[in-house]
Amino acid sequence: MTENDEQLIPVFSPSLALLLAQAEEVKGKPLTEDEVISVRDNAVCMMVAPEAAAGMDESRGYCDVEPENCWADWHRLRVEVTGDGCLPKIILCLVGDEEFERRATFILQEANIEFEVQEHDERMVTAFAVSDYGVFSSLDDDDLQRIDEHTRVIYVLSRNFPSAQGPVASHVFLQIGRRLIEEAGAVAIKCESSGIAHSGQRWIDLCEKSGDEPADTPEFWESLFRTYVKFPISSETDLYSCGMHLLGYPDMIISRSILEKIATEDLPDENAAVMLFFVFSLYLMIECTIGGFKSGDTFRPNEDWQRLRVRWEECTTYEPDNFFYNPYGRWRFAELA
Repeated sequence: MTENDEQLIPVFSPSLALLLAQAEEVKGKPLTEDEVISVRDNAVCMMVAPEAAAGMDESRGYCDVEPENCWADWHRLRVEVTGDGCLPKIILCLVGDEEFERRATFILQEANIEFEVQEHDERMVTAFAVSDYGVFSSLDDDDLQRIDEHTRVIYVLSRNFPSAQGPVASHVFLQIGRRLIEEAGAVAIKCESSGIAHSGQRWIDLCEKSGDEPADTPEFWESLFRTYVKFPISSETDLYSCGMHLLGYPDMIISRSILEKIATEDLPDENAAVMLFFVFSLYLMIECTIGGFKSGDTFRPNEDWQRLRVRWEECTTYEPDNFFYNPYGRWRFAELA
């Protein structure tokens, strides 16, 4: 094998995503893991130079399913190519007064963004307080009082978008939110698609950190992550995240029994989950190629941690018609490696 041969990468024709969609249509229901692997193993594949592979991805409009990670990576494209299920949708909830409604209407109509206006809702202050979550809490007593005194509620809705458009769509709505705060007078913002709330000032700070245009930088990804992802959410058995689907990625989950094995006095369970989820998500978004992290790979946020085996699984916390549901699944920190 020559040096050039070693640089060739596999490309499926038709794409592996299309072949899997066709197989699912014939079956009439979602494929199992064994069936996905069987379709891959029996598909026509050719080895091409990276430039040629990139050109084919561009012409198709998406990066094909990663063959060595096909079960997990298939779900990145499954809803998009089969039409079975709902793609993510960003819904922002903002509160203000009558003048806020007038100014916001002009901004949203000018941007051709769908929105709904409602009168005072006495449940808003509780909803915002509950969603102002954990270590990233930003609403103070003055914010909550202003929320309670609102006279208008506006819901701002994006179109449904595939995984590849998640970063751009999320950034656009981050900027729209800033305009609704600075120019229209919104008091605070809650993302109804993940359940996280922010004060107006915190939203502005996150928008400034993200930059004016989408960029593959740590600051850009961190700002989107902190804006839209709620974590760690506690259940009786697990801690998990919600909102990564808005960025085009699976969410994260770890059992309390695994956390007990890695937590220390300096880093108790919830703080350990915060650090793990935050570092892992930025690793996926900044350092990994699409589909590059494989189910069964290991990860640790720093050298002081034991390695954890990470396995992909479907999202079972929410029903598929729930705005919190992640069609791309979730990464479970399954066991010590």
